[in-house]
Amino acid sequence: MVSLAPWGPAARLEELPLLKRGAEAEIRLGEFMGLRAVFKARVRKPYMHPRLAERLVRLRTRREARVIAAARAAGVSAPALLAVFPSLGLIVMEYVEGPLLKDVIDQRGLGAGGLVEEAGYNLGLLHRAGVVHGDPTTSNYIVRGGGVVLIDYGLAEFSSSVEDRAVDLHLFRRAVESTHAPLAGELYRLYTRGYLRAVGERGGEVLRRAEEIRLRGRYVRERRRSVWGVG
Repeated sequence: MVSLAPWGPAARLEELPLLKRGAEAEIRLGEFMGLRAVFKARVRKPYMHPRLAERLVRLRTRREARVIAAARAAGVSAPALLAVFPSLGLIVMEYVEGPLLKDVIDQRGLGAGGLVEEAGYNLGLLHRAGVVHGDPTTSNYIVRGGGVVLIDYGLAEFSSSVEDRAVDLHLFRRAVESTHAPLAGELYRLYTRGYLRAVGERGGEVLRRAEEIRLRGRYVRERRRSVWGVG
């Protein structure tokens, strides 16, 4: 892997096809050293002082690259890092081709249960490595071959906190409740079964905390309805 080095043709990034534009980064498709690759360039905030914006971009780019490297070292199915250029806010990764897990569930329903369990297993491996993902929804898993690849580590960070790990599980649950409500309970059960397969007995505390988070959210919604008439 080429790391922490200047890259001459940075100006040509804008010529590459845009796959996705978000608040934090632009994702473009191109080639790197003969390989099909994804170029993730962090966006500098125009309202920030230029030096502060530059520093944040460098720090977050390095952090994301380290997270991906740690994930792969732990056996997580994650995109391969090809190059990292912190001064440009740029990470070059393997291009992972395939449908989103969300779309596969749309097509197959619970027939995609094995993939959902595999997705939970990968999150468990990530947590065992001391990393939380921050957004492990079905839109951040790509189905490739007979398995899944966990993508988008922009919100990931190093943490062994039970609360942080539980939030990851809660976010997955909220996602499937939103996109696949009739199947949400079974999808979450499959996901956590895969998760526990990776983390073992230690995962029980995380699952209990995730349920506490869910109940806290429900309590807040009910209080809002009773006090303000909204929810």
